[in-house]
Amino acid sequence: MTTAITTVAVYRVVNLLLSVAALAVAALIVVETSRRRTRKVDPLAVALCAVFLALGLRAALQVGVTELSNVAAPLAGWVLLIDVGTAVAAGAFLAMRRRYRVFIESADVVRDYETEYAQKEREARDLVQVNDELRRLDQLKSEFLSMVSHELRTPLTAIIGYSRLLLRETHGALTPKQMEQQEAIFRSAQRLADLINDLLDVSRLEAGRVELAPRAVDVRQTVQQVIGVVTPAARAKDIRVVPTFPPDLPAVHADPTRLQQIFVNLVGNAVKFTGTGGTVQITAGRHGRSVWIAVEDTGVGIAQSELHRIWDLFYQVESPLRRRHGGSGLGLTMVRRLVELHGGVVRAESDGENCGSRFTVTLPMAEEPAPRTAPDDAADLMERTLRGRSVLIVEDEKENQELMRSVAEDVLGGEVRLCEDGERALAEAMDRVPDLILLDLMLPRLSGWEVTRRLRQSPRTQSVPIIAVSALARPQEREAALHAGCDAYLAKPFTPDAMARVIATTLGRERVSS
Repeated sequence: MTTAITTVAVYRVVNLLLSVAALAVAALIVVETSRRRTRKVDPLAVALCAVFLALGLRAALQVGVTELSNVAAPLAGWVLLIDVGTAVAAGAFLAMRRRYRVFIESADVVRDYETEYAQKEREARDLVQVNDELRRLDQLKSEFLSMVSHELRTPLTAIIGYSRLLLRETHGALTPKQMEQQEAIFRSAQRLADLINDLLDVSRLEAGRVELAPRAVDVRQTVQQVIGVVTPAARAKDIRVVPTFPPDLPAVHADPTRLQQIFVNLVGNAVKFTGTGGTVQITAGRHGRSVWIAVEDTGVGIAQSELHRIWDLFYQVESPLRRRHGGSGLGLTMVRRLVELHGGVVRAESDGENCGSRFTVTLPMAEEPAPRTAPDDAADLMERTLRGRSVLIVEDEKENQELMRSVAEDVLGGEVRLCEDGERALAEAMDRVPDLILLDLMLPRLSGWEVTRRLRQSPRTQSVPIIAVSALARPQEREAALHAGCDAYLAKPFTPDAMARVIATTLGRERVSS
């Protein structure tokens, strides 16, 4: 009897302690949870609070028990032992009350990390989608620029080509006034073609798609070619363009086409911003393992505050509403990026407005001398290039078709046949094999690339020289034409001299191969 009473007393004391400890733990969990930085409901805290609250309430009800008659004798000791263990555990939780905040904050950190990780994962997926969309838009932009370039170059071909034919007086003499007007037409068309080229080149430079083919280049020869390009504009303003080079000037390591583009922009700007009767001086020299070339003018000059901004894309020193000189603001941006792509530097100097300006380009010196090339004799090319040869011209634009016919037949002396689509061109070439084919690439019914591939597959026409003549000017389109089997590529718009030069070079290679 005494043992039973003692067991009940111990049982009640244990449950009293368990009730107090468990309810205290539940209360502390509520207090500490309410102090959290975030007001979000914590499922783990709610679950723990519910467990300890249930334990506390159950233990409180068991405090009033007077006997353990409802528990079998063999199990009474085990029930008491379990309650003692639960009370000790609740007491231990209560003793750790100072660590509740750390525990809860750690849980918050883990939860925040999981939430942040999920958010970062969503952001990463969104970023992938954005990158895919940007790549798609960049592709669309490239295709749009290519399409616009093609549509603009096609009519410019006729304007520039016929202007040059008229200036050469191919079909009769012009009066001085007519010559002056034709010069103006040609300069304006050439200016528009240059603008199209600049837009495409800046787009390629921005995308990192410009590839160089550097070799040893003679600066004198490049500058002479540039002077030939800017001479009409300089002559119209009575401006002298004076090159002065030392006899021992070494060659530079550069892409010859891009080098000419750099100096066409610099010398062209110098002519544009120099008043009537002014002078543009082009000098060069060696400094260590580099070669510097300077273009200095006596023009409007540049304010000191503007010198560092002239390289910005589309930047104009003059207000767009009060400009006296034309320009798109692309030339100097392109010059700087092309020079840096060569591993060189370019700098601008000016003492201020109306004091002229000086642009100096420094490029790496070539390890070997530039190969000597004989200058083209355009007049000789125009007289004998196609004499006695048959030419098949495949072009769907009537104006350009007639221009090419006029150059090949009336000027170069060839015997011309005309086609307007790819399938008919194949039939004509197979029926009467020509000595030369001038082939547009964008043709109805069958593209120029496919026409070339089929001609190369036939034993009758596999050795016929084919020149692709196209307004598609991107490198990949040029490479695709050459890969299909074309011997050369002539980009629209072109001048009769350029066409004659490409034809002569192609036929010369064909003779050597034979």
